[in-house]
Amino acid sequence: MKLLKSNIAKMLLLLIVFSCVDPIDIKTITYENYLVIEATITDELKNQTIKLSRTFAIDTNGENPETNAQVTVIDNENNTYLFNETTQGTYTSVNQFKALPNKEYTLKVVTKNGNSYSSKPTLLTTPVQIEKLTTTIKTSTEGAEGVSISVHSFNPDNNANYYRYEYEETYQISPPFWSDEELKVVSANGPYIVEVVKRTVDNKDCYKTLYSKDILLAETKSLAEDRVNFPVRFILDSDFIISQRYSILVKQYVQTFAAYNYYETLKKIASSQNVFAQSQPGFIAGNILSDADENENVIGFFEVSSVSEKRLFFNYKDLFPNKTVDFPSDCDFVAPTIYDPFAKRSFLIELIQQNTYSYYKENDTGLEHLEGDYILVPKACGDCTVLGSNSKPSFWIE
Repeated sequence: MKLLKSNIAKMLLLLIVFSCVDPIDIKTITYENYLVIEATITDELKNQTIKLSRTFAIDTNGENPETNAQVTVIDNENNTYLFNETTQGTYTSVNQFKALPNKEYTLKVVTKNGNSYSSKPTLLTTPVQIEKLTTTIKTSTEGAEGVSISVHSFNPDNNANYYRYEYEETYQISPPFWSDEELKVVSANGPYIVEVVKRTVDNKDCYKTLYSKDILLAETKSLAEDRVNFPVRFILDSDFIISQRYSILVKQYVQTFAAYNYYETLKKIASSQNVFAQSQPGFIAGNILSDADENENVIGFFEVSSVSEKRLFFNYKDLFPNKTVDFPSDCDFVAPTIYDPFAKRSFLIELIQQNTYSYYKENDTGLEHLEGDYILVPKACGDCTVLGSNSKPSFWIE
């Protein structure tokens, strides 16, 4: 799970014990330099990833990665999995591996200053498969219509009960005024000459992927059976990301009660609107401790989770056949003349060379304010690469 900067900043304030609620200058608040560990290994055969960072003051901007650490995972049969720092603060296992049932795994971290930390031995959680993802047209509490995406799973043994979710969503971008032609400058000096040629770059359809940031949790312990029907995502019908074709990949992590409780507490802190409230949750205890000082606080939880995932596609027109979504950029036409005798320059060629506008078509509008021979639109309105990548994802299906 990716801890948001704002979540960490709020957590720092909550870790401070206030004796009163008098006005204070946030910039003067001192804070403890805690180690933060984000560590989940799974039963997926892959290069596992662990992230290390340090807490940072609320008046600073940016992450604070913990670099040059030694990170290992050891099982109860003394198999050791080494991790290398691939980017600052991100440590990736040298070899692919997956967590196996009935084995205990322990995380070991040694920081660059020589401090050593260990997690409690942890078992892989019960595997539970996602059965399906569904879409339902719903109205939000604010009265706006949209699509709710829910994840469904069932564990007949009734022994999982605690779940955390992440998702990645990918959407198609198709600019409204795309053309398979473009303007090429033949002569940038008088006499000014341009010509219409076929495009050399495919920029009709693009794709962009976004990742979940919220802490998404569900529990079934309070229910009669271990059956999940959890709304993992709600998207307004006016949101551009679903205006064409949309896909979401949902991952379900089965948690222990301790892991669930840790993330539930973190979620409450992150969503608190008043970090100076009378009720302070104090330090969030995880399952990672200092090997030398049991009183040293470490933020983080080492999870060994079984994972299931499922992908869903849908088209906007299938869910909202009588609606459309506004494009996120103004697409006003311009048609500059090839040469302006008063300014003694070519605004058309300047726009082409600045690469801020895209050719749409020859000017057949007959409108007086569009004087030139060619209609141009702001680049985003005719070139999808402004908003996404023209490389189609391997999983994408039409």
